[in-house]
Formats: sequence, structure tokens, C-alpha cells
Amino acid sequence: MSAGGDGGAGAGGDGGAGGDAGAGGQGGAASFPSLRITSDTASIEFTPVLIATQDYYPGEATVQSGGIVGLLNDPSVDLGTNAETQTLRQSVAHPNLRIIFTVTETFYRIVANRAAGISSLADLRGKRIGTIPNTSAAYFIHKYLGTVGLTPDDYTIRPGGICMATPCGTNTLPSLLERGEVDAVALWEPSTQLAAEAIGSDAIFFQDRSLYREIVNLHSTAEKLADPEKRRGIVEFVRALSQAQELYRTSPQAVWPRISEAIGIEPSVLEEVWEDELFLGTLVPDILDVLEEEEGWVAAQTGRTPRARDELATLVDDSVMREALGRP
Repeated sequence: MSAGGDGGAGAGGDGGAGGDAGAGGQGGAASFPSLRITSDTASIEFTPVLIATQDYYPGEATVQSGGIVGLLNDPSVDLGTNAETQTLRQSVAHPNLRIIFTVTETFYRIVANRAAGISSLADLRGKRIGTIPNTSAAYFIHKYLGTVGLTPDDYTIRPGGICMATPCGTNTLPSLLERGEVDAVALWEPSTQLAAEAIGSDAIFFQDRSLYREIVNLHSTAEKLADPEKRRGIVEFVRALSQAQELYRTSPQAVWPRISEAIGIEPSVLEEVWEDELFLGTLVPDILDVLEEEEGWVAAQTGRTPRARDELATLVDDSVMREALGRP
């Protein structure tokens, strides 16, 4: 996700925003190596990583903004989170990037303004759609509108920023929709929900969960994973992350106040959008299929030739997950 596709402030699960999100550990720091993690610290999607550092990893671990760009550009960073679209972007220059676990899956929605004459998905022809270009949300729009025969020439993408809580800033997507400067909005939450609330009864949602979900993954590098001591810590952190995700699944009310505090989302809004977030505690089994399908779209953004499936397969390393979770 991130404006320009390289990670960056205000880019949801694809980029990085904010400052240090926190440090944690349950003691026993001498037993496991210290870990530095870079994420989008202004998104719901990163928060299982934060809870894992604070509650479950038995060593010291810190989370700060930066996503996989931080991981790839700073040798002291061990892990990074981003959506799959950014894996495809960054791995061209950094083929040592590795997906090792899935943090969060998120189902996107389009919210449109009925007052703009929109009652069906096909009515977005000729309309202005607010999002952040070159992100997973932009890919979602491309794929979803393609199901009703619309191509990028049939609508206009209008860039705008995220909003975590009201009042939203002037150039955020909810504000653009409220002022009528766009006719619809699609982005990771809570921006879409806040955009709907901004136009009240004129809001109409479009969603197809079978079509696409954003997959925010935990990444490392081939070099980090080849270091026995660092790998030992990474395996233990994946185990901790799996424990955090179990808490998200079984007792979400226990983490909602902490998520609200960490990212500034309003508690009522967080509860409203929670059903579109999944925390399954695994590396999604179809990740290579997803990468292969999206590679053509990502390659077209930069005018390069799409990579073949066997080349993309090197970006996925499930050995850490299998070790952490005791799977064959």
C-alpha cells in the first residue's frame, strides 16, 4: 500500500507512518536476540505485531514505522510488514526479500455517494474514485470494476490521504467524499467507514469477499534467515505472533482498547469494521497464486516485464512458520 508504491507515511498496511509504536517482551531478553521490526504503525493490520512484541515475545522487540522499505534499507532491521502488492514492488530490486508469515487479511469495500447517481457498481463509469495510487486498494479497484467491464480509462483515480478519526483533514478521502470532490472511496479501514459516515444515508457499499483480500505479511531477508541466532529469534517471534492472533480471534474485546490507543482509531469505528479483518495464524496457502495474479498489474505500473511463477516462488519461505508452529 503506500503512495508511490515504495512505502511511506499515511499508506495503510502497505507503507509506514508514525513513530515508534512500542517495545515489549516478557523478560528473558538474554535468551533470545533483540529484534527490530518496521511496519505501518497507522493501520489496524500491523497491530498483532505490536501485541506480539508486548505480550508474547520472550526477548526484546521494537516496532517502528517503515514497512519493508525499512527492512530492506536498514541492516539493523530484522522484520517488516506490508501488503503483497508492495512485496512485488520492492522485490524487483531486492530479490532477497522473503515472506514468512501472514499478519492480517483484510476485505476491502467501495463506498459511493448515491447523490452522484450511483446505485450499482457499473454506475462508477465516468466517476471519480478516491484512493492511494499504486497500492493494494488501487489494485482492488482495478480488479473489482473489471468484473463489470470497466477499465482504468472508464473512471478517474483521485489521490487522497487516510483518516483514523474524526474530524478528518482537508485532503483525506472522507473529506473529499463529503465535499463532493470524489464520488466514491476505496481504502483500508477506517478511512472507508469514516467516508461513509461523512455522507450518511447517501452511502452505498460494494464488496465481494471472494474477489480480493489484502494480505499483510511478515517479511525478513534471506541473509537474516541464514543467521542461526537471528533465525532462532525470528522463529520465536512468529510463534509469538501466532499467539497474538489467537487472542484477536478469541477475545477481540481485550485488544480493542489497545488498538484504539495505538493507532488513534475511535473504538466504535474499530468495532464496526472488525468483521472485515482476519487473523488466522498462518502463512496463507494461496500466497504464491496471489503474487502471480497481481504481478502483471504491478509490473505494468513501472513498465517492466512480469516475472514468472518460479521466480516469484523464491520470495516465499514457509520454513519459519513450519518450525514455529511444529508443522511438517
